[in-house]
Amino acid sequence: MSPRSSKTRRVSWAALICVVVLLVYGTSPYFSFWRFTVALRSGDTAAITARVDFPAVRESLKKQLIARFSHAGTGHKRWNRLGPTLIDALVDAYATPDGLAMLIANPSALRDLQLPQQAPTVKGVNWSRLRYAFFTSPRTFVVDREGIKLRFRFIGLRWRLNDLDLGLGKPKS
Repeated sequence: MSPRSSKTRRVSWAALICVVVLLVYGTSPYFSFWRFTVALRSGDTAAITARVDFPAVRESLKKQLIARFSHAGTGHKRWNRLGPTLIDALVDAYATPDGLAMLIANPSALRDLQLPQQAPTVKGVNWSRLRYAFFTSPRTFVVDREGIKLRFRFIGLRWRLNDLDLGLGKPKS
């Protein structure tokens, strides 16, 4: 065997390995999202917890609620006292495996400032109504389901939900 063919073979193997690694990485968030939906449907809290960065989701929900309702507090002493407490209570109620499942099933609950009152109904969520699912950066993957954006981030060697954008925005006046 000539040294040239040996080198060519090693380069070919290295290229093949790189292609396989890129394919696995490119499909991994889709597989991870599928596993997330399976965990939600089955109500497997341990599996949901493993796939969600709850401190990041809490912070995301808190920022959205503050942005939505901050204008209501302008000049009102009562809102300035009760607003942060109410927002913290809502975020604590929804930033759990069951609360997250209910929120994905009914995103308008936070728009209407409702606490979770019933078991999550994720089994009724039609996951086929996805608008898109794609990379927004090499370590961020977004899934849009009827206006709810689930942002997954590659942390360690797995994808975890770290932002839930409910499109709360300011209410229409």
